[in-house]
Amino acid sequence: MRNVLFLTLVGILLSLSSCRKDFETVASNGTLEFSKSKVYLDTVFSKISSSTYTLKVYNRSNKDISIPSIQLEKGLTSKFRLMVDGMTGNQGKQFSNVELLAKDSLYIFIEATVNVNETQADYTYNDRILFDNGNNQQSVDLVTLVQDAHFIFPTRALNSTVKEKLNIAGVVGVEGHVLTDSELHWTKDKPYVIYGYAAVPDGKTLIIDPGTKVYFHADTYSGLIVDSTAKILVNGSLNEINTTTGAIITQNEVTFEADRLEPDFEDTPGQWGTVLLFSGQDNLISHLVLKNATVGLYIQSNVSNTTAKLNIENSQIYNCSNYGILTFYSQITGQNLVINSAGQASLACYEGGPYMFTHCTFNNNWQSSKQSAVLVSDFHYENSVAANPTSVTATFKNCIIYGSNNFELYLGHASNSFAATFNHCLVKFNESGNSNMNANTDYDVIRSSNTFGNITTPEPKFKNIYKNQLTIEASSGAIGTAQFDPLFPFDILHNTRTNPSDIGAYKFMN
Repeated sequence: MRNVLFLTLVGILLSLSSCRKDFETVASNGTLEFSKSKVYLDTVFSKISSSTYTLKVYNRSNKDISIPSIQLEKGLTSKFRLMVDGMTGNQGKQFSNVELLAKDSLYIFIEATVNVNETQADYTYNDRILFDNGNNQQSVDLVTLVQDAHFIFPTRALNSTVKEKLNIAGVVGVEGHVLTDSELHWTKDKPYVIYGYAAVPDGKTLIIDPGTKVYFHADTYSGLIVDSTAKILVNGSLNEINTTTGAIITQNEVTFEADRLEPDFEDTPGQWGTVLLFSGQDNLISHLVLKNATVGLYIQSNVSNTTAKLNIENSQIYNCSNYGILTFYSQITGQNLVINSAGQASLACYEGGPYMFTHCTFNNNWQSSKQSAVLVSDFHYENSVAANPTSVTATFKNCIIYGSNNFELYLGHASNSFAATFNHCLVKFNESGNSNMNANTDYDVIRSSNTFGNITTPEPKFKNIYKNQLTIEASSGAIGTAQFDPLFPFDILHNTRTNPSDIGAYKFMN
C-alpha cells in the first residue's frame, strides 16, 4: 500500500513538473494569425460609445509565446479602446508581455468613442492594433464611420402630469425631456438620437420633415410622447428609387428605430419603447417606417378625456415585441398601412372608434400560438380581470389579415355595442381544429363571403415575410378581388390602382 501511495505522489510531482513548461515562453516571431485583417465597427454617433467588437488572435505554433507589446498605433490619444484577454492595460491602449500558449488563442474586445470633428473627410476614423515591433511587427486595421446627430437627453424633466399618463399606459419610472420651441421642427440635416422619452407638450406641434431619421437609445424606456392637446405631423414622402437597381436615390421616408446600427440588430424586436399618443388633435403620420419597438404606436385616451386621433397613411411598422399598433378609446383612419410581425398583435383596437382601415396589410408570423394579425375588442383586461365593456366600431375594407396561425383575426365581443365590418378582405380563418371558434357568431361576418366579398381560403403569397417584403406574387389570392375605391387611387408605392384592384397595401406588379 505504501508503494502504491509513493508511486502516486511521484506521478503527481512529475505531472506538476511537466506543467511548468507552460510558463516558459519565447518571444513571438511575427507568425500570429487573426480572425480578421481589418475590423469594421458599424456606424457610431458622435461622442457616443460604440458596441463591442471582437478580434481573435491565434498562436498556431507548438511553443508558448510572449507578445512583447500590443498597442494602438495612435497610442494614448486613440479613440479606440481595447481589452486583451480580460486585461485593460494602460488605459486600454497599450499592453506589455501578453502570454499566449501553444495552439491557443486570445480575444481582443474593441470599442470606440469618437467626435465627428476628429474624423477624416469621409467621416471615418482609423487606427491600427500593432503586435510586437521591428521585423516581427504585425497589425490589424480598425475603421469606424462616425455620424453626427442631434441628441436629446433627459435634461428638461417630464412633468408630473405626463408621468401620470405614462403610468396609466403602463410605462413607469422613466426619465424624459420636454421639447422646447426650438426643438419642435425635426429636419433631415442629421439624425435625432433620443434618450429616455421626448415629450411634445400641450398646445405644441412637432413637425418632422421628409427624410428625417430618428433613433431611440437601445432601451425599452425610450420613445416619444404626444400630450393631450399637442400634435404630431410626420411629413414623409415616397423614396426616390433607381428603377434599374432598386437602390434608394433620395431618402424621403421618415424612419423611427433603435440606435443599434449593427446588422445583427437590424430586425431585433423590442429595442426601444413606443410612440405614445394621447393627443386629440388632427395628428398625421405619412410615409413612416417604424421598426423594432416594444409597441410601435400606443394610442390611448381616457374615457372622460378627449379622444386620441390619428390619420396614418403609406406607412410600415415591423418587428414589435408586443404590438404594432395598440389603441384604447381612440379614433384612427389608416390607408396603405403595412404591419408585420408582433409578439401579441400587429393591430389591436380596444374600445372606441371609429377605426377605419382601407387597403392595409396586416400580417403576423410571430412564433406563438396566441399571436394574431388583428384584434378588435370592446373590453380589455385590468389586473387579469375583464374591464367593463365599452362600445367599439371598426371597419376594414380591402385589407389582408394573415399570418402563421389558423385564424389571425380575433373579435372580443362582450356588449351589445360591438360593430366590426369587413368588406372585401382576405382573412386567414381556418376553422379546422379550432372548435372553440365554431360557435362564435361574431365570425359570421367573415364566413358570409357572398354578402361582404370576403375570402378566407386563398393565400396572399407575400414575397418574403421574414424580410418584411409584403408585396404580393403572381399567384396571390388578393389580385383583382378588392372593391375598387376611387378615393384611394394609388398603392403604398404610388402605383396606380386599376379596376378591379388588389386587396392590401400593394398592387401586384409584374
